[in-house]
Amino acid sequence: MPKEWTDDDVKAEIADAVRIVREDKFEAFVRGKLPAQPTDPNGGNGQSGNAGDGSGNNPTAPKGKKSLWWGESE
Repeated sequence: MPKEWTDDDVKAEIADAVRIVREDKFEAFVRGKLPAQPTDPNGGNGQSGNAGDGSGNNPTAPKGKKSLWWGESE
């Protein structure tokens, strides 16, 4: 049987989610202000990946050549 949520349960879940987001934003802010540490898995760049473009943490990844369809000449 599904759990019956009370107003207090919902408020507690929302407050917990807000707390987690604030902690993450603060951590990203601090990582951006401090120099990189050798033990830091993100390298101190404050990024956990580039959302949406699929390149992860490698912003200098070579881009493929456009096809003739998109107007590039041979």
